[in-house]
Amino acid sequence: MRLRIDTSGVRFRVAGTAKRKQVKGEDARTPDGRPVWSVRLTAIETDRETAETIWVEVAGDEPKLTLDDLVTVHGLVFSPWVNRDHKIVRSFRAEQVGPAVQAAGKAA
Repeated sequence: MRLRIDTSGVRFRVAGTAKRKQVKGEDARTPDGRPVWSVRLTAIETDRETAETIWVEVAGDEPKLTLDDLVTVHGLVFSPWVNRDHKIVRSFRAEQVGPAVQAAGKAA
């Protein structure tokens, strides 16, 4: 099951550079052959004044991100699954992660 996440009240800050996702020692790819990247982000809920670090997977070209910059996350979903040890694994996926749009000198 995939649960779409409303990110309208959340700011995202880059907490680590994009890294190729590895599966059994090999670079992960989508069924259509696109590479999969893992991006470490800090999700900041401004109304609650809380933050959490999450790893987000995104397929396609390497996300060009700079550490500590604000970014926009499009199509974020939560896809939990159960591993062989019967433990729930949190998995976040996004259609795209890119630089935040600047408006009137301020980051969105």
